[in-house]
Amino acid sequence: MEYHLYHDESKIDGYWHGMLLVPESTKQILFQYLEKIRENTGHSTPIGIKEIKSEGKVFTCAELWVLFAVGAMMSKFGKNKFPISLGRRNKGKIIWDGNYEDIVKVPIGAKFILFRERDNFENMSNILDYGGKVETTFRMGLKGGIHFLGDIDHPIEIIKMHFDGYEHYQRSVDHERIVGRLTGLREYFSITDGIYSINDWTSNHTKKDCQSYEDCQLLQLTDLLVGSFRVAHGYTTNDKKIHVKIAEPVKYLTKKYLEGYARMQNSRWKGSLCMSECFLENGKWNFQSIEYKTKGIKQGNLF
Repeated sequence: MEYHLYHDESKIDGYWHGMLLVPESTKQILFQYLEKIRENTGHSTPIGIKEIKSEGKVFTCAELWVLFAVGAMMSKFGKNKFPISLGRRNKGKIIWDGNYEDIVKVPIGAKFILFRERDNFENMSNILDYGGKVETTFRMGLKGGIHFLGDIDHPIEIIKMHFDGYEHYQRSVDHERIVGRLTGLREYFSITDGIYSINDWTSNHTKKDCQSYEDCQLLQLTDLLVGSFRVAHGYTTNDKKIHVKIAEPVKYLTKKYLEGYARMQNSRWKGSLCMSECFLENGKWNFQSIEYKTKGIKQGNLF
């Protein structure tokens, strides 16, 4: 199946890569529902988790985007329903529109890879510039994530990669380091290689040098997801309790993931989520599950 990949990052307690994979065949469906939530909540400007400091239009829009995204990550429907809201109000209060399965009717089949470089590049060689460190660890996370999520019956072909703004790296994304050095791929993982296979224009749809409006929205969603997954692992600050509310649906999915591989294989989110981290020790890369900063994070009642 063909996918678009959207990448954003968080730099709190490590460098967190967030990679959202959206099937080409259902990309328009996901975008349409995100746009409907924008319209119903009355929020039209760019969304980023760092800018959300209190409840209001942007908070409501972000909260419902994350909830819908967790539903969009279902690879199949089960007997339990997944309730969603598209942001409509009745007497000033947000109402539930119904179940995702009855409203959307088809699994969108999005996937998410969360990959953390634990030490924020501190132990990486200074031969690489900042962008090179991002690209190198991105490549490791992507390869491991796709190998984990795909299989011979569910091949993954990435036809376009979207990065949030070349200004973050002080230069354009290095195509060779991202694609050219991505070797040793399993037979079910491929990348369309070409001059237009990577877009690193800004995700801010109010700027002239932005990506398409549709792709800007999906990059902004990736920003919310990587921040939410980070928060779900306990990496947040005391003044950002509002982010814990946004991350509630992600904590629900993270809890399922932590119950083990077998549990996820029997879940509606089979083949939809991969979370891991890496660190350099004695000159060698080590890989492991992401360590929780806060043990026993309280799990809210989502449904």
